[in-house]
Amino acid sequence: MRDRRGRFARGRSGNPAGRLLLAGEGEALTRKAVELALAGDPRASRPLGVVDALKARRRSRPRVAAADLGDYSRGAQGRRRSGMHLFKQYAVEDHDAAARAIPVIDYGPYFAGKRGALECVAAEVARACENVGFFYALNHGVADAVIERAFAASRWFHALALEQKLALRINDNNIGYLPINASVQSASTVHKATRPNQNESFFVSHDRAPDHPDVIAGKPLRGRNQWPSGLPRLRADMMAYFAALGAMCDRMLPPFAVALGLRPDYFDPFFANEAHANLRFLHYPPQETVEDDTFGQGPHTDNSFMTALARTEVPGLAVRLPSGQWLAPPIIPGTFLINLGNIMRRWSNDRFLSTPHGVLNESGTDRYSIAYFHSPNPDSVIECLPTCTGADNPPRYPPAVYRDLVLEFYRANYFHQRGPRSEAAAQAAE
Repeated sequence: MRDRRGRFARGRSGNPAGRLLLAGEGEALTRKAVELALAGDPRASRPLGVVDALKARRRSRPRVAAADLGDYSRGAQGRRRSGMHLFKQYAVEDHDAAARAIPVIDYGPYFAGKRGALECVAAEVARACENVGFFYALNHGVADAVIERAFAASRWFHALALEQKLALRINDNNIGYLPINASVQSASTVHKATRPNQNESFFVSHDRAPDHPDVIAGKPLRGRNQWPSGLPRLRADMMAYFAALGAMCDRMLPPFAVALGLRPDYFDPFFANEAHANLRFLHYPPQETVEDDTFGQGPHTDNSFMTALARTEVPGLAVRLPSGQWLAPPIIPGTFLINLGNIMRRWSNDRFLSTPHGVLNESGTDRYSIAYFHSPNPDSVIECLPTCTGADNPPRYPPAVYRDLVLEFYRANYFHQRGPRSEAAAQAAE
């Protein structure tokens, strides 16, 4: 139900989706509106209990060194809390102060074509990507109605009978339905996963026709979507969101390029001809147990170029800051939460961070989120960028075809994939 300002009302107990913290449809959030929302002013939204991120952007911050992505169990600065799961054992002690590390970047002036806006946004992107690997994208251009319909479609899909969903079981192209206990974060270099993930997901990509040349040729990672029969509206709403997020991320490529000292159109050829894009509709049932190694999504880094995440207000996400402590990032109305993946880290020769994160749903209610992964065409060769290497900073990674990197990642994490699997994946599948 909407209130008089066009936002979703807070979900009652038993409403699995919770409330979508979005501005009214078509409304461009101004700086003042965001400040009101972040301050908890009732004129903008209900109190959110989050910090004033915009003020944080205006403060000078010392450069934060990249975190060691080795053994999570070592923890970080601060005390380890016994009798708690990982995210609480090493939780930040001052949440408001820690939340300032993730900046809000306003894309409105840049998308409007204002002079100098590209360079300004690129400078903010560079600081965020070098220091934390996450940021909020404000005034991103995606209509609220498109987002709301995508969440409705996700809830609709996940409410289908299990037999209907299993008929669309995920395939070798990683398209389709992934049931609970069917994946594990074995490719993660930051946490030794021994238990499968407690979420179910529905993956879609480009909606290719049966006569698409790559479909006919059986080219890896270029397959067709799988859809439940008799639900054309679900398909239309999911694909509308896929198209909107793809267009948004394409528009964000120039600031990334300029942030790395490249010409604005540098990345364009890598994302031509149906770049490797995946949309994941996630459902996290409430976890009855929160044992040490049981997560909705185990601690990991993404394998994408960038990820755009939409969330409802049901908590569960945790981000590992460069300090080594874990933060539950606040929800900021009208924004997407953006993070970089391993491909951007590899391309930038470790200049930009691919930050660990995970999910544990102990809210007592169902949690839904939508993750859009934007990555290069699978045929692309990924090699360290010339602006990120030098005589005193040689490439840390050899050139690699992106398709090979994706398939290696899939085989390590998903039980259905062919080829060598990790020990954890093999054990969990038994």
